[in-house]
Amino acid sequence: MELKIGRDTLLAIAAIAWADGSIDPREAEALRQATKHLEVQGQDLSDVERALQSRIGLDEVETVRMNRLTRLFTYATCFWMAEVDGAASQTESAMLQLLGDRLGLSRVSRERAQNAVRGIAQRSASTAFDLLELRSRLSAGLSQIGDE
Repeated sequence: MELKIGRDTLLAIAAIAWADGSIDPREAEALRQATKHLEVQGQDLSDVERALQSRIGLDEVETVRMNRLTRLFTYATCFWMAEVDGAASQTESAMLQLLGDRLGLSRVSRERAQNAVRGIAQRSASTAFDLLELRSRLSAGLSQIGDE
């Protein structure tokens, strides 16, 4: 299954960064590094830059057409973003809960995605998080993570 990283995944990440009312400089840098790592270009890159300048919410994110792997990756990267500045705030946690619901992910799926993020985060700096490794882990474990 192909991972489709597009505008909506990136805007979801930005929405989580904005959840507590402002974007921490570490969150902004992490999102910019993510766009480079994922080779985001064109309009998607412009949308991310705009999202770094003005607050956006999950209501601007379309999740219905995301395939299974993209939904998992979106949730996992949003979980990563929530913890970039130390620990997820209550507001970020509430928004992650809402996002997980909108993505149709079970509790087990969310926990496994979170564990994949934590495993990678232990070995890397917050802004140097390996999103390609995360994609590989989620893809490899898709049969276990899926819609349990």
